[in-house]
Amino acid sequence: MVALFLLLWGGIMLRVAYRNAEAWRARSAIRQLLNAPDGEFVVTVNGRSAPNSGAVLGAIRGVRLRMAHHTYPDHAIPVVIRRNQDVLEVTLKRDSGLAHEYWVFWTREGENPNRLEIGRLETSVFDTQ
Repeated sequence: MVALFLLLWGGIMLRVAYRNAEAWRARSAIRQLLNAPDGEFVVTVNGRSAPNSGAVLGAIRGVRLRMAHHTYPDHAIPVVIRRNQDVLEVTLKRDSGLAHEYWVFWTREGENPNRLEIGRLETSVFDTQ
């Protein structure tokens, strides 16, 4: 019985470590892609050109790993950022309890229901979305 518990616990810890490593790689890739002047990007939010693209870019650059709390992601906002041949697609989901907190999911894997949460950001940029 103890061996089974240790096996299950070890599997869970490996999955957590893998997801954290993937999230770190995603944040690094995003920082590298967004390391250019704002004028080089075309930004869409909810499929429309973002009139405040500099603010959107600043918010996405601010994605950080944050500790979870007892809320859940709600109301999806797709964001697409293009620069030359590079395309970054993320989905922001407003936090159910904190109005200006957004969970950030990397959507590079299309419609995968287990999209990778790469972090969270705090901003009022998307409040009208």
